Amino acid sequence: MHDGPSAFRFELSGDLNDEGALRLDQDWRTACSVIGGRSLIVDMTFVTSVGERGRALLARWHAGGAQLIAKSRVSRDLAESIAGEPLPDLVPAGNAFANGTWLPFRTSFATPTLAGMLLLAALLFPAQVRAANLKTETVAAWEDYLQSVNASLQDRVRPGGSFLWTYENTERIAKLQGGEIAVAPAPGPNPRKVPGGLIHHWIGAAFLPAARLDDILEVTQDYDRYKEFYRPSVIESKTAARGVPDDRFSMLLMNRALFLKMAVDADYQATNVRLDDRRFYSVSRTTRLQEIEDYGQPRERRLPEGEGGGYIWKLFGIARLEQRDGGVYVEMEAVALSRDIPGAVRLVVDPIVRRVSRNSILTSIQQTEEAVRWNSLAEKKPAHSPASAEQLSSASADLKNKTSAFVRVH
Repeated sequence: MHDGPSAFRFELSGDLNDEGALRLDQDWRTACSVIGGRSLIVDMTFVTSVGERGRALLARWHAGGAQLIAKSRVSRDLAESIAGEPLPDLVPAGNAFANGTWLPFRTSFATPTLAGMLLLAALLFPAQVRAANLKTETVAAWEDYLQSVNASLQDRVRPGGSFLWTYENTERIAKLQGGEIAVAPAPGPNPRKVPGGLIHHWIGAAFLPAARLDDILEVTQDYDRYKEFYRPSVIESKTAARGVPDDRFSMLLMNRALFLKMAVDADYQATNVRLDDRRFYSVSRTTRLQEIEDYGQPRERRLPEGEGGGYIWKLFGIARLEQRDGGVYVEMEAVALSRDIPGAVRLVVDPIVRRVSRNSILTSIQQTEEAVRWNSLAEKKPAHSPASAEQLSSASADLKNKTSAFVRVH
């Protein structure tokens, strides 16, 4: 396996029998969480034969947009018989490997540890056969940790407390005011190992110049539109109840990586507190979370709470907003409970887990900024002339160019 900046590449060799095809399919489910929107490349140059299950798997991948590569006459004939069409002529990869932009994990079907090379299935997007049930002692450890998180929050909001994480570091303030986004793991081990699971805790912050506190709240409290603001991860969202101070809402989340349809259906409770006209914070947590296997397929199945792959068991979040310095500082803390990673592969998987966790909170902040800017643009248009798709696209592109220029990770 090669993890590159624009593509994820499998290099296959040997006899792709039914057992090997099953392992390959599970490894792809694992890799889906990591590759994001990158394309899939399957190099079949050293494959000698392919069984029925393997042919069906590769044909499905090819139909979904995967590129098949075969550099020998035998492998090319084999690949074209699976694809049902001639393969395009190869374009030399040139700098892909010379630049060091690929991270290689070489393997073949003769090696029984193929599934272990990226056992992220045990955490972020599991194979169905690797089930893990949530245990009582894991929940207890989670609740203990949340008590410490809430205690830290109360220290921030008390009179004289340091409300913003941003203002604990002068360099961080300068970076945010320069249009960058800061993302860092919470102090201490991350992920934090607890009995039967792992706790992931990350913090992110951004500065929105010329924005008002109410501009941000119009987005973060419009739960019905989360499916617009935070797509494609959020595919459905709905307000269940509004109260003082608690709101209740639901979201359907899905990893839309290629060829994989696993969803999570969750209910949330959010406690909103406005300290004064310039400071606000919100605490949200899942009150129900269920995995849905094969979402949108005829065999779709909703699993009981606490059962399934265990890539997410519980979620907890804190948002802090403060209007100052001619804009609004937006801070988000995300805490998640997942199953543990086997020790034999932890050294390989831990860096990937950290990258995925960091990118998740980064994306949430970026999408919040985009939604605030879109709302602001729409408000400036007459009621009979809403902002056009081209204007919204331009605003989004401008924001991404600005905020994605640099992400500071401590």
